[in-house]
Amino acid sequence: MQDNRTFFSKVFVALMIFSGLVGICAVAFITSWPWEKTAPAWQPQFRLVATCAATKEPCGIAYGELAEAKAKGTLASLEPAEPAGDIEETMNWLKWKKENGVYEVKASSWYFQTTVRYTIENDMPVIIAHQDVDVARAFTYAIGAAIFMMVGLYLRKLRD
Repeated sequence: MQDNRTFFSKVFVALMIFSGLVGICAVAFITSWPWEKTAPAWQPQFRLVATCAATKEPCGIAYGELAEAKAKGTLASLEPAEPAGDIEETMNWLKWKKENGVYEVKASSWYFQTTVRYTIENDMPVIIAHQDVDVARAFTYAIGAAIFMMVGLYLRKLRD
C-alpha cells in the first residue's frame, strides 16, 4: 500500500508517537523507581505529617525541624487525625496515608517526588524505607527508551 501523505504529516505522526512513548516510559520509570531499604537514615529534608497545635489541622514538617517544633510546642501530635489526606505546601504537595500503623508520606513537586515510609514509636518517627525520585532523570531515561522504541518501530516498518 502506497503512503501518499506529505513529508510534514509523516514527521508530525512520528513526533506524536514519540511524545506518547516518552510519556508512557516516564510514568513507568517513576512508578518503578527503587525503594531504599538497606539501613535508611533520616534526611533533614524528608517531610512528615503531623497535627499542628495552633489549628489542630494536619500540617507538614521537615524531619530536620522536628526537634525545634517540639521544643516550641507548635506540634500537638506526630499523628494526624485523618488516616489519609493531602496538603498543599509552599513549593510542593504533601500526601499521606496510614495502613497497619505505617505512614507513607509523599512530598512531590514538578521536579522531585520523595516518599517516606515510617512508624511512630515512643513519640518519634522510625524510618522503614524511602524513595527519592529525580523526575528529570526519569524523564531523561524515558527519552532514551522512546528513541530506542522508535528505532525499533521504523526498522520494523522498513522490513514490511
